[in-house]
Amino acid sequence: MAHLTKHLLSEIESTSGRRFVITSNTASGANVFHVTPKNRNLDELWVYAHNFGASDVQATFLWGLTSMPSGSAADVYDGVDITIPFKSGRALIFDGVVLYGGLSAGVYADVPATISIDGFVNRITTDT
Repeated sequence: MAHLTKHLLSEIESTSGRRFVITSNTASGANVFHVTPKNRNLDELWVYAHNFGASDVQATFLWGLTSMPSGSAADVYDGVDITIPFKSGRALIFDGVVLYGGLSAGVYADVPATISIDGFVNRITTDT
């Protein structure tokens, strides 16, 4: 039987569930915002972003990481570039993307300190 529990995104600055600001502008220094436990869990991520800067900003989300990429999103097969419009409000970025045990997700932005993200994780576990 499967069990579902809800968790906060696990970026260190977001331990209270508050938004955190993307501070990196390179893949090798990306803010890691989720690490799936190394077992048979499936983590379904719901991620939201808000651009509080002065213009549109591109954010690159890195999915399925086993370690940090060496330099660019080209090192990651599951990199997703998304332009977050200026003053667009809190926008849904990922609607239930699933990560399996031990994989992580990170993000960096073209202009650091202009995008904040938040969200939650539905952790699906089984008895077997």
